[in-house]
Amino acid sequence: MQNKRNGMRAVLFTLALALMFAAFAGCSAKVSNPVVGKVGDMEIRFQTYYNIYFNNMYIQSLYGTYDVSTAEKYRAFQDMVFDSIIDSLLPIYVAKKNGVTLTDEEEAEVQKKLQEQIDSLYEDYADKVDESITDEAEKRAAEEKLLLEDLKANGLTYDKYIKSIEESLRDQAIGKKYVDGLMAEVTVSDEDVQAYYDEQLAYYQERYAEDAANYFDDYSSYLTNGGLQPLVVPEGYNYYKHILILDPEEGEEKDVDAIVAEVYAKIQAGEDFDALIEEYGEDPGMKNEPYKTEGYILSEANASDYYEEFSAAALALEKEGDVTPEAVQSSKGKHIIKKLGSVEAKTLSLDEVKDTVRELVQSDKEDALYEEYLTQWKEEVKIVKHYDRVNGVK
Repeated sequence: MQNKRNGMRAVLFTLALALMFAAFAGCSAKVSNPVVGKVGDMEIRFQTYYNIYFNNMYIQSLYGTYDVSTAEKYRAFQDMVFDSIIDSLLPIYVAKKNGVTLTDEEEAEVQKKLQEQIDSLYEDYADKVDESITDEAEKRAAEEKLLLEDLKANGLTYDKYIKSIEESLRDQAIGKKYVDGLMAEVTVSDEDVQAYYDEQLAYYQERYAEDAANYFDDYSSYLTNGGLQPLVVPEGYNYYKHILILDPEEGEEKDVDAIVAEVYAKIQAGEDFDALIEEYGEDPGMKNEPYKTEGYILSEANASDYYEEFSAAALALEKEGDVTPEAVQSSKGKHIIKKLGSVEAKTLSLDEVKDTVRELVQSDKEDALYEEYLTQWKEEVKIVKHYDRVNGVK
């Protein structure tokens, strides 16, 4: 499934830059911060490498893919860390070499973002301030004291630290301005849009012919990530809502059966199901869009995506508006389920998704062009990686 990727270049600008001045809070000892690499004359400091290394390690650990068990794998991971920093610095370096500067309006935006960063810094210390301090000015002073203590422990002054943030934000703005100018040469024709739509339509048709359960995965991904919604809606899906009463936690006094009986009494009295979800439901998903309005989608094909008991009871409901005659017990609690109706099986026309398709084609073309520029810059700009200075990071 294709999703929006037009934030990719922004990530390249911000990831390394943000971590250059992040994650120091709580450190209690000064650390050496030597130069560990260079992009032209722009220095990569140890602390930047260190922060991004552990950020990447954390992300890969979540997926079980972090592996530096051999010298080759460790070097590959080092390169990934270095390259993420290098990719973020290259457009800034090239922009400056090409004389890119900011207008007064753009500089004002940098200062606005700087103030937001400063405010965020103080907020990070808010929960560490003595709760007995209620005066806002006193709280701010206490936050500032804690901030200054951490800065001092890391060999920094407030002015020096804020200056580094300001310079990083300005660099980010300069790099982005330069790249935005390069991307202005990208154009998207109607033929490009039609070709992309045709390609995606064929993809979804084949995918759901193989397994209609794939629609649930694609639809869920679309709701989470945006981008292009599935162009084909297969037969057999229905919308459902439920009122979940969670099982009591250990030591919690909660009469689930009494609550369920109370809910059923109100249903039988004609009270609105949505209102009862708001009053009694303990599934947060049912209180957030689009599920709050549409409900969950379920078919025989994707029954395994829900609790077995939930799916069986929901699929047994025959008509729109039917409610399970009794609550269904799952490992989470008891569910009172209502069938809302069927999901219309259809194929979305190009006109229905044209704007999104055009954005995606534009993004794909920009990404491809940007990759070309990155490759060119790496050939033209001297890049240095001092592996020996970061080998202890692991």
